[in-house]
Amino acid sequence: MLTGLLRRFSIRTRLALGLSALLAVAVYATAFLVSSAVSNVIASDIHEALRNTTRTFATTVSSMANASVRNRLSAVAEKNLEIVRAIHRRERNGEITEAEAKKLARDVLLSQTIGQTGYLYAIDSGGKVVVHPHKEVVGTDVTDHEFIRTLMKTRRGYLEYDWKNPGDAESMKKVLSATYFAPWDWIITASAYRHEFGDLVSPDDFRPAVNALRLGNSGYVFVVDRNGLPLIHPRDVPSMLGLKDAKGMPFGSRILTERNGSIGYWWRDAPNAEPREKFALFKEVPAMEWIVVATVYTDELYKPLFQIKVLTYGIGTVTLLLMLLLGMAVSRSITQPLSRFMDTVDRAGQGDYGVRVRDAGNDEIGRLSKHFDRFMDQLVASITQLENETEYRKYEAFQRHLFEEVFVNALEGICITDAKGTIIAINPAFTTITGYSEEEVLGRNPSVLKSDRHPKEFYDQMWGALSANGHWVGEIWNRRKSGEVYPELLSISAIKETDGQIRHFVSVFHDMTDEKRKEEQIYRHIYLDALTGLPNKELLLDRIAMAVGHARDRGAGVGLIFIDLDNFKNINDSMGHPVGDTLLQQAGRRLVDEVAPGQTVARYGGDEFVLLLENVRETDMVSFAEKVLHALKQPFVISGTEVFVTTSVGLSMFPQDADDPATLIRNAEMAMYQAKDSGKDSYRMFAAEMNERALRRLELEANLRQSLLKREFVVHYQPKVSLTTGRVVGAEALVRWSLADGSLVSPAEFIPLAEETGLIVQLGEQVIETVCGDIEGRDFPSDFRVSINLSTTQFRQKDLIKSIRSIVEQSNVSPQQLEFEITESVLMQDIDLNTAVLEQMVEMGFSVSIDDFGTGHSSLYYLKKLPIETLKIDRSFVRDIVTDPSDALIVQTVVLMAGSLNLRVVAEGVETNAQADLLRTFGCSTVQGFLYAKPMPFLEFMAYQKAVNT
Repeated sequence: MLTGLLRRFSIRTRLALGLSALLAVAVYATAFLVSSAVSNVIASDIHEALRNTTRTFATTVSSMANASVRNRLSAVAEKNLEIVRAIHRRERNGEITEAEAKKLARDVLLSQTIGQTGYLYAIDSGGKVVVHPHKEVVGTDVTDHEFIRTLMKTRRGYLEYDWKNPGDAESMKKVLSATYFAPWDWIITASAYRHEFGDLVSPDDFRPAVNALRLGNSGYVFVVDRNGLPLIHPRDVPSMLGLKDAKGMPFGSRILTERNGSIGYWWRDAPNAEPREKFALFKEVPAMEWIVVATVYTDELYKPLFQIKVLTYGIGTVTLLLMLLLGMAVSRSITQPLSRFMDTVDRAGQGDYGVRVRDAGNDEIGRLSKHFDRFMDQLVASITQLENETEYRKYEAFQRHLFEEVFVNALEGICITDAKGTIIAINPAFTTITGYSEEEVLGRNPSVLKSDRHPKEFYDQMWGALSANGHWVGEIWNRRKSGEVYPELLSISAIKETDGQIRHFVSVFHDMTDEKRKEEQIYRHIYLDALTGLPNKELLLDRIAMAVGHARDRGAGVGLIFIDLDNFKNINDSMGHPVGDTLLQQAGRRLVDEVAPGQTVARYGGDEFVLLLENVRETDMVSFAEKVLHALKQPFVISGTEVFVTTSVGLSMFPQDADDPATLIRNAEMAMYQAKDSGKDSYRMFAAEMNERALRRLELEANLRQSLLKREFVVHYQPKVSLTTGRVVGAEALVRWSLADGSLVSPAEFIPLAEETGLIVQLGEQVIETVCGDIEGRDFPSDFRVSINLSTTQFRQKDLIKSIRSIVEQSNVSPQQLEFEITESVLMQDIDLNTAVLEQMVEMGFSVSIDDFGTGHSSLYYLKKLPIETLKIDRSFVRDIVTDPSDALIVQTVVLMAGSLNLRVVAEGVETNAQADLLRTFGCSTVQGFLYAKPMPFLEFMAYQKAVNT
């Protein structure tokens, strides 16, 4: 509609209107952008000035507070130094003894407080506490704290440090001032929390400076405390808490909540005045818990911006008028030569082919005129060319007859189709090779010859090459009319029109049946296994190399599955080699059935097979491995007899595990042996750690044997705490291993190794001996027990009872002080035999606990039958007890069940107060975990037990 409307006007008018509209948009858009940019800069400067004001004031307050705190603490420390000196003078004068003097000095120091919780204490230059309000700390070594080590070096001065009391969620800033009294080697320290010194600074100290600050005509700065009460304000304003603006927004509480930032609000200077928008920027002074607020009316801030906008748009309007005058002149220069060009075109349309514009201008109209002149020249030349076309067509007819003779007499089959692939002509050789006559294929698609031996991708690539290059040559399998599949060498060319559009396709093919038959005989002899007919090792390596090359180009994955038939040698020796050969043949056929067409199954040698899988991921490899295990686990029927085998399978992948065929096979084989070592009938994915793990295992086993000979293993103790009384009622003994170079070996690494090598028995005996040596002669309560874990191998050794009795009797430790923990899964393996062993232990006076309860398959019947005293709930249930209702229900059920069977319950892995509180409500009696203490050496455990139980 708009185009039709504009066509009613001349080009000159349209150019003037269009140029005017374009200039107006450009000028006013530029004016808008310039004014906006300048406005943003000015606004940014104003906001930065407000920030500098609040920041400077906050910095001043913090500096004064720091000086006040330092002076106050220094004065306290120096005052008490003088008091101690005076007491010492009395000692030197013989008025009192040294002990009386030190007691008097302690009483004086401990009688004073600093702020709400601050106090005085003293340490000696060796880091030992000599005076402290908390008596249990006196005499302890506190050099593990960084600030104590600093005091030991300087002996005097001012320090700030972070301190976190037991039970606190976060640490807080603390300050101290210390002096040194050399006669007694006392470092006298005055210490308090940093935030308790807020009363040292008065708001009146800053009132003149704050009231002198002015922002614009009516802007000002004021200060409030953390509760919103104004400390410095030019007006009589109530508490900021609950203060609302003219539109009801609670901006006062927002400032108190955010404490740092900026806010806009509406304010009335008088009850009946119109509300005006205000801007406030506020910053907290953390040391004083004050908030400094700078506020000013928005219209006062942005008054200069309005003037800038008026000036900018005024300049833009004048510029627009000048540009319109220039536009009129430009449009006139365009339309005059255009009119002359249209007159010349009208004359050419009337048949005057000799007419020319001959405009020498260099603008678009001049170039258009030159193109018109060249067009007229070409038109005259075309007329001449048409006169010569007749002679050329006669020559073309002769050439076509010659080509038809070649087409009919050629020995290769020829097929011509149109652009859509419909057959329009064949030669006699086509019928000889395929068996199809001309009547049977004309009008049909060449897919009538399709053999179904090639995937869809093969034909997609063929047509892709034809579209891109116009030609394709390659070997292909087709099918004769009789149904016989045969190979042929095929060449397809696209015949195109002069405009590039495809008009026909010409296919020329040669029957390669005889050549392929000879190649196949040579191939089978060299590359196929004679027994199974599968590719042999040489062909496998060649295909892996090709697969890796293709995968490297496409960024895809290649996988190898190395398969070994477990115990095949036994079958071969016991049932004979013919049975073994048949088993290998059937196994090969099953593997071929499990893989997709195009994938490779090879016999690597003996009873080993390899699957080569292309374009796979790790998850695909795992799925194939499971299918292989399942397929070969089914019975093989050989001469009416069922033969069973299992397999060990190793997996490796390119490019993750190797970059060449030999290494890829070696790594898959290594993974297979890993699976065989793990008990056979399983698979393992290769990992680089396998080589490292093998070396690490040999080294670790050698170190384990040496450490056992040198008795380098130590025992740590984790307290068991009563939820009712909070007292330490027992401990769990846990073995730890530190190598000679100081590195620690995780129990998760050396315990399974010790189990596997049988060294766990010797290690377990050393743990029992160490525990008995530690607790021998200690004055523990009668119900105090140390629990010791018994591994699977330990528990199954025949002389377990004899070994334990010998160790305990030699140490003079009462059996009532020891408890042995056995995992639930071990006890459930042979319930009758295990019950007899446990009964012997109980008869000797030992207690028995089921460890990791809930992870096995025990039942109420067996719990009643076993002579146990305690159930230990596994940490996996305790970990999510607060957030997972299922775990909470399981734990509560175990506690109730244990109560009905008169069994004690210990929950392990307690790390939060919420877990402990919930276990207490369930009725759980005893817990252990990092909430209370980590495993620790025996002497540290004794100190911890004494501190908690005192």
